[in-house]
Amino acid sequence: MRAGSAARVLVAMFPLIFLSACQAGRVSPAKDAQTPPPTEHVRSARPCPLPSGDPLCPLNSAFRDAYTERRAAMLAASGPVLVQYGDTLVLLHRGERLERPATNERYHELKTLAHVPFALYLLLSGADGPIDEAQLGKLVSYEALLRAALSTIDARFSDVAQRERQRRILTRSLSLIDQTTREKRLTPSTLGAFVRSQRADVLENIREAAYQNVMTLHAQVTAWAVRMTPEERARLRVVIGTAHMARPGNLSIQYFAAWLGEPVAGRAADERIVDGARIIVAENIFDTDRSIALVGTHIVDRTAAAAFFDDPLRLDRDVLSDAAEEAIRALFGGSPTK
Repeated sequence: MRAGSAARVLVAMFPLIFLSACQAGRVSPAKDAQTPPPTEHVRSARPCPLPSGDPLCPLNSAFRDAYTERRAAMLAASGPVLVQYGDTLVLLHRGERLERPATNERYHELKTLAHVPFALYLLLSGADGPIDEAQLGKLVSYEALLRAALSTIDARFSDVAQRERQRRILTRSLSLIDQTTREKRLTPSTLGAFVRSQRADVLENIREAAYQNVMTLHAQVTAWAVRMTPEERARLRVVIGTAHMARPGNLSIQYFAAWLGEPVAGRAADERIVDGARIIVAENIFDTDRSIALVGTHIVDRTAAAAFFDDPLRLDRDVLSDAAEEAIRALFGGSPTK
């Protein structure tokens, strides 16, 4: 396997785990706190693209103020909201804000150890011959981290098969480092063989990490569900924070779609915009206040779209999109490719 092929294999294997690492950071401590719903940010003078003093500038600001106020009012009356981003679950319900972890320690252990071969691939993927001293120094530093991790495996994993799998991942990685630092060179074929040797164990860690994540989500979501009346649960909206890479097949989207009885988005299914859908995907938004504000935006925009365009989903698309298609067709000829 060439180094480029190895890259595609590893990237394909890491959608769940690598996404979580990008999003999560530290796990928020579990807490239940009675706090008011997020408030709008203090208004400040908004920039205006028109000349200073143009009366259309405050006119547009007045629109924005009206939008902000209406969004807050509709959000307050909309029912409970559950937000999941990274390692955090937040429920806003009857004036309370309840926060819990969305993952557990075993998930993070499996994820971290599955990342080891990926990290080595990233360090060495450009190598094809001699390795310079700076890169060798990085390998030596990483080797120290791996040996420290290896010393904890026996105490960390009581299950024999699970424990031996982590040992294999680490010892193969240490062997590659030892060979590379000793010979001071590496070929793409050697790196490709290393990737193939790790594949089965990495995939098993991914499978077990996904199970841990799903079961942790389910335990907390069902515990919160008993606090809601049937009417509240029917009005519940879920906001899921996700990175752009890799969004398709996102574990949390799949879980909440199944739990809410929404159309299930599988590993490669397209997300469909449906009027009345209760799941909102917040791409590259990883804080509660902005996620909650997005719920209000959906509510306001769909109400306004129905009023102005007789289509509640019209503002889910760029309001300029239809006219832009006409202008682009006139400019370039033909029509955009479907």
